[in-house]
Amino acid sequence: MKRVMFVFSLAILIGALQAEEKNVSYSRSMVKLGGTYTVGDAFTLDDVGCGLSTMKYTFFDPFVPGGFYFGLGGVDIKRNFGGVSTGDVLPVTIGWRKEVVGPFGLDFNVSPVVGSRIVDDVVSGSFYLGVKPLLGAFIAFNDTIDLELAYEPTIRALDVCGSPGGDAIYHDISLRLVIKKFTLTKKLGWYSTAQ
Repeated sequence: MKRVMFVFSLAILIGALQAEEKNVSYSRSMVKLGGTYTVGDAFTLDDVGCGLSTMKYTFFDPFVPGGFYFGLGGVDIKRNFGGVSTGDVLPVTIGWRKEVVGPFGLDFNVSPVVGSRIVDDVVSGSFYLGVKPLLGAFIAFNDTIDLELAYEPTIRALDVCGSPGGDAIYHDISLRLVIKKFTLTKKLGWYSTAQ
């Protein structure tokens, strides 16, 4: 009898907790898609290259259209400059972004970098760690789209395996299309019908 009462009490407690659970949640996010023009630390004509990058960010406070945000799993798709092919992953990003004067705004963030460099067919510095700050300016065209121009130096701090190769610092000038979303998610019961 005690077990039955315990299970019954537990079921009532779970039901009460679910009844108090929020039925709606909000999320403010943005996706950056764009190209980068990369210059190595030698600043010579044969030490330049182009590439692509993408990242999704979520704002900590969804009720404010600007402020602090975070991102997970950004990628700088492999590009060549100075005979070196690079591929960088940004595991996490923390930043701040806001419209400052009218539609014009500023964007700052910083990310650790995990990457690889390949010279010819030989992996050189095949696994390295670094840091990548961003300083950007953008113009907001409407509720959905911004256009951002940013400067992003990538600083190689530690070669974990392989011999050092390529530039210790390389500089990205990025032009990105920013797609913004403010989302309302509503939780429905199992047997609810959505209209």
